[in-house]
Amino acid sequence: MMTSFYIVKDDLQKLCTSISTFLASQRNLPDVGLASFKEWETICQAIKKQLDENIIRVAVVGAIKSGKSTFVNSLLKADYLNRGAGVVTSIVTRIRKGPYLKAKLHFKSWDDVNEEMSRALTLFPTHAWESDEARFDIRRDSDRRALATALKNIQPNLLLTNGVRNTNSILIDSYLKGYDLVKNIITSDNLSKVYEDDLFGEQKTFVGSDHLAVYLKDVLLEINDGDMGKDIEIADCQGSDSPNPLHLSMIQDYLLKTHLIIYVISSRTGLRQADMRFLSIIRNMGILENILFVLNSDFSEHETLEGLNSLVDRTREDLSVILPDPDVYIFSSLYNLFKSSYKSMSQRDEMRFSQWESETSFIAFSDAETQRFSTDFSSKLVEEHYSLMVKNNIERLSIVSESLVHWADIHQEVLGGDAEGAASLIEKMTHHQQQMTQIASLVKNTLEGASRKINQNLKQTIDRFFDARNGTVVKDMVAFIRNFQLNFETYESSLDSSRFTEMLYMVFQDFKAAVDSHLAETIHPRIVKFIREEEEKIKSHLESVATPYASMVEEAMSDYEASMADTGAPQPKNLGNRMVLADLKALKLREKLSLPPVETTMRYSARIKTEAVMHLGLYSVMKVFQKLLKKTELRQKRRKQKALEDGFRRMKLETVRSISDQFRDYQENVKFQYLFRLTDAMVHELNDVLRERFQVYFTDASKMIEMVKEDHLDKGRIKESLQKIGETARNYQTQVERLREDVESILNQNGKP
Repeated sequence: MMTSFYIVKDDLQKLCTSISTFLASQRNLPDVGLASFKEWETICQAIKKQLDENIIRVAVVGAIKSGKSTFVNSLLKADYLNRGAGVVTSIVTRIRKGPYLKAKLHFKSWDDVNEEMSRALTLFPTHAWESDEARFDIRRDSDRRALATALKNIQPNLLLTNGVRNTNSILIDSYLKGYDLVKNIITSDNLSKVYEDDLFGEQKTFVGSDHLAVYLKDVLLEINDGDMGKDIEIADCQGSDSPNPLHLSMIQDYLLKTHLIIYVISSRTGLRQADMRFLSIIRNMGILENILFVLNSDFSEHETLEGLNSLVDRTREDLSVILPDPDVYIFSSLYNLFKSSYKSMSQRDEMRFSQWESETSFIAFSDAETQRFSTDFSSKLVEEHYSLMVKNNIERLSIVSESLVHWADIHQEVLGGDAEGAASLIEKMTHHQQQMTQIASLVKNTLEGASRKINQNLKQTIDRFFDARNGTVVKDMVAFIRNFQLNFETYESSLDSSRFTEMLYMVFQDFKAAVDSHLAETIHPRIVKFIREEEEKIKSHLESVATPYASMVEEAMSDYEASMADTGAPQPKNLGNRMVLADLKALKLREKLSLPPVETTMRYSARIKTEAVMHLGLYSVMKVFQKLLKKTELRQKRRKQKALEDGFRRMKLETVRSISDQFRDYQENVKFQYLFRLTDAMVHELNDVLRERFQVYFTDASKMIEMVKEDHLDKGRIKESLQKIGETARNYQTQVERLREDVESILNQNGKP
């Protein structure tokens, strides 16, 4: 089915090119109203560009080690992706079809790296690493050496958060270790590197190593193999249970752009708490409507097919809590990968594959599920995305071909009559065209007025939503910070052996981990859902404003057709007056509009003023008094704990101030950089829809009157040219109609008319 749609889409693109080329070739005709040709040519080029640029995004998500990369490789039928990327990386590896193997690695800028390190170094317990300059810069040898020494000498317990090594220490260590290998790649004006053909495999060196992958922002692979269409992008996302909440926010940002989500679950572990938590986040974002579940089975882990089916039943039951009647597909991605790439397998993989080949019941079950998944996967893309994209553009091209037919017929009618008849016909046409122009202007003014009203309401709605006192998001975030408590008894064992600044750093790491998790798992999904709801409200409101004019448009078109019938002149085909917006994702892609990254709200730590939370001099003064008063060891520990608690209170106050500032910035960006611009884009889109519909009726034949009067012109040659244009246009009409029938046939084959 996908292949059929690719063929239809290619045919549509070729037809656009053919019509556009033909229109351009007719510019040598006498000036008989060829301005319309330029307009139609522009529409053809816009359709082709939209078809070329439109990307259907599929996100592959799941927990770390669930088999996401193996699954994607099985779709691509080769081992293109590096499997098992480190948990510190925040890479989304995107894959598209290309003419040859190509890997484009997008690196962070030096400013990005230094900013990220500055956030990771907030309240770092030793000042030995600090530069004499205004801020840390990884490009300075002295800064790197000082930080490496400080990291080496720091107490091991300070590098742990909740019992595991904290992401900040891994991040800093990775940046330092990878610097020498990337220093000549990253520059101020070139932040990407391309590996092609035989060098394609070099990208795995970067993706598969924490201390190199940490410098990457994005990876785009182009492959020339497999069944993937050239307009599909498959993204292998970071593990949803990454210990760094920032990575979860980055996945959320990508999911907002996707048309379909494939959630991979490992049969070795089944559905875990981390999976349920992430699926709840997706549900709270309001994007759970397009999701498929793949239970990636490992034949070696299951004794019998009945045991595997038992796991499947439990998985479906657990998933039904999140989504009623979930689509779950059970197959081995690794087996499918081996089967499609057996010629390049290692000896070890060959032995494994041979062993699995004897498991006939598992293989038959896996093959059937693979086929079921492939069919449903294709159907979802075709029915819900390709059909909309292709059908809309077929209708647009139908307008061009019908307009061209009407143009040729009217000009032949005028040229074949006398001057008086031509003048009468053109007068009637002009009258109705003026009516249509007035209607178009009225619709345009009404939509622009509605746009201004929408933006006013949006401003109030967004301000209320983010209001720190009466809203929910910022208010709840501030409440979480203020009410967050740490059990200081857990730090007692370190009170004697650690300095005050070291203890404060430990407290900050635990506190920040909790705040970041709450942002990523609770606050961000609510923001995303709110913005998605506002998008739909804007769309619905503009369409409701435009819809009442549909009858007015229909009446104007009917009057025009009746006038043409009275004169005996050719009538255009009424192509409808639909005043609706196409797919919002396609519109946003075309206008280069994207929601401000939700992870920007997590940069609050960079604003925390160290001097405000370090409780400067407190501990030093406290030690002097302890010596003078000869306090007992217990009293000393209590005083030390009291200082730590006071420092934590100051830390929370500063965090509230900083994160509130961050949300204010985000709030303004949502308004001015996204929703206001999206409203304007929707208004332009609706106006373009109406303008294109009227193209059929805006034939300017006034220049023909002069030609009718002039005897010295070779009217026979002009008539012949007009007849040829009409015949060519009718041929285009036939081809457009055939494309429309092909689309309906493909959809009917799947029972979706």
